[in-house]
Amino acid sequence: MEQSELFDVVVVGGGPVGLAAAYEIAKAGGKVITLEENNFFNHSGTSGGLARVFQTLYGDGLMTKLAKTSMKHWDDLEHEAGVSLRSMTGMLCFGEKDAMISPLENLDKLDMKYTKLTAAEIEHDYPFKNLDPQWVGLFAPDNGIINVQLLVRTLYLLAKNLGAQAEQHTQVKKIRPSHNNNSNWEIDVTTYGRRATYFTKKIIITSGAGINSILRPSFGISLDLETRQIVTTYFNADKTADGTVFPSTWLHPNLVANKRPLVLYGMPPLPWGPPDIERVVVEGTQTIDKPNTIQARGPISREIEDANKFIRDHITGIDDTIPPSTMSRSKPNLFDDALVLDFLPKQYLHEGAEKSIVIFAAGWAMKLVPLLGKSLAQMILEGESEFAHNAFSITRKNPRTGKGIISEEDKVHDG
Repeated sequence: MEQSELFDVVVVGGGPVGLAAAYEIAKAGGKVITLEENNFFNHSGTSGGLARVFQTLYGDGLMTKLAKTSMKHWDDLEHEAGVSLRSMTGMLCFGEKDAMISPLENLDKLDMKYTKLTAAEIEHDYPFKNLDPQWVGLFAPDNGIINVQLLVRTLYLLAKNLGAQAEQHTQVKKIRPSHNNNSNWEIDVTTYGRRATYFTKKIIITSGAGINSILRPSFGISLDLETRQIVTTYFNADKTADGTVFPSTWLHPNLVANKRPLVLYGMPPLPWGPPDIERVVVEGTQTIDKPNTIQARGPISREIEDANKFIRDHITGIDDTIPPSTMSRSKPNLFDDALVLDFLPKQYLHEGAEKSIVIFAAGWAMKLVPLLGKSLAQMILEGESEFAHNAFSITRKNPRTGKGIISEEDKVHDG
């Protein structure tokens, strides 16, 4: 089956970034469709779960700057939607003093507000205990919690209200230059098991951990991704205990548990989630062999054990015995933990039009969704964006190994 209409842009991937791009393209008057291989609003991809942290506390100055810049885009999106998509609780980041130096310097450079705290002050204001007296903290008020599922639904509806189309359970099999016009593209898909072909002038690919399943058959390349497993646990809070509920989100980087480097972060009970449930997330180093799968109980249990131990040792008023809810999701990463936001290089386009395919992949992007949507729309419609930094180039190389992100088909590291 062939779809006879020609789109200005096809967006592959119906997560927050893909839907934000489709919305911005529709706002600009473009004819756009989003293709999602699962159902929309699913929890199996990188955007699964109830919440993400909106964060400006970074050691990376560029990410701090982009997070600050994105605030206006979040405000604009919430104004256009007529709904609040964030709960701005502020964020506490605490740990070794050296780990706080770069975030503090970056906040100073951008003239952003923060408060310094000692370990004793953290224990006074938060339900933490037995913290290392040498630890210090930074509290930044311009941080908070993103309502992920409301964000996805809002972007979906805003785009559709402007005429954007959307198809779910549509798996892209191959992208190729059009037989009739090399300036256009044909996208072969299966939808509920039926074959179909979409025609478009340009393409944005935002398909998360499964991006290589599109790039490999279409362009003979893959991105050298490592897909990690992120475990989120929700614990029962005893509201009768003094100071049980966290007053803000919090982040504890560079924790070493069982000889494994980890990052722990948490947040108060969600206004849109179950009552009296505290969220603790373990960002571990466990990798996933197959990017569209979640590992069995072993790795998950190990990560929960790390979270439980931290709770027992350092948090009061939370029952760590049996988490009422545990979720696991995949997250694709590159060697530098940064994004890919770039055009597919000319040499891989098989004589297709230059600057006609944009790739978004990897990185910690939820806090940047409205900004990324605008950036992708600018790139695909205008050929450039001020936010497409060299740091996000698809051709950048690992300075330690000299190896690039792109792997040729016969040299692919399956990520």
